[in-house]
Amino acid sequence: MKNKRLLYGITTGFLLLALLTTLVAFACGANLTMLSSILAGDKDVKNARPTPVFIVENFRDSVAVKFLVVGDWGTGAAFQKRVAAAMLIKADTAKPAFIISTGDNIYNSGVTSVNDPQWKTKFEDIYAGKGLELPWYVVLGNHDHRGNVQAEIDYHARNSLWNLPARYYSFVQTIDSATTIEFFALDTDPIHLNAKEFIETQNVWLRTQLNASKARWKVVVGHHPVRSYGGYGDQKELLQHIKPLLDGARVDLYMNGHEHDLQYVKSPEDQFYCLTSGNGGESRHTAYGTNTIFAATNGGFNFIAATRERLYIEFVNTEGKVLFATSIRKGSK
Repeated sequence: MKNKRLLYGITTGFLLLALLTTLVAFACGANLTMLSSILAGDKDVKNARPTPVFIVENFRDSVAVKFLVVGDWGTGAAFQKRVAAAMLIKADTAKPAFIISTGDNIYNSGVTSVNDPQWKTKFEDIYAGKGLELPWYVVLGNHDHRGNVQAEIDYHARNSLWNLPARYYSFVQTIDSATTIEFFALDTDPIHLNAKEFIETQNVWLRTQLNASKARWKVVVGHHPVRSYGGYGDQKELLQHIKPLLDGARVDLYMNGHEHDLQYVKSPEDQFYCLTSGNGGESRHTAYGTNTIFAATNGGFNFIAATRERLYIEFVNTEGKVLFATSIRKGSK
């Protein structure tokens, strides 16, 4: 009897060890993001300060360009679906004109082609509903670079709502007859990897475009952060190569993903504000730092309304609740 119990205990132990080994291998492999999306619980925001008093505003009758911002979303898991449902609720009431993706569009290794079934399961099926049938303006993330980058560019031919005409590009939106906002979309993964030839070519383009822009508002979008108090922190490569261009052109806002949280940061060393919107498909711990204005995690996105005088920014969670709202005003930086 004792031998049978001993044998049963050993067998059970081996089974548990095998299960644990499988889970670890799974987590360390190609499906890490998917696993964390399914199993993720609430994440902490360390050193959080009281949220400043704010007012949620209604821009339905205002002359404004309105849009949503979301990043790090393409897991296909329940977490992404919750964020997408909240985006749809917001879109149905706020009526944004388009959506900006801050990269890591398809986890865990991008797509293989324009016919990859992930386009349907991780994009088309999830961002369904009339309110989200909007143009998407996209940048590439590090996970997209693991797959077929050209396929993400070419996908526009199959789905006209998807806009990624090149690895870096710009587009203009009209606010009123005398006011525009221009967006400059970058491919930051080669910067992070110190690909010198690409960095030089993209920087020449960005400097030229910023200097030539007549837009009242200038917004630059990339995947990697310039400033962050999340797990990755400030990215030294972007501080070296991108920050001087943003300062020199007096860019108003830099938007990124990569950190799986929401952050709003303004360093006194910068001419621009930094907005992290990378909480669309998975969540990580984040923190407040010296120059944090607001930070949150556990899923969410941003709503932005651009008028002649200000950029109004909301941070929205998976329940559709506005956690914080603020504005960038001309001359307030």
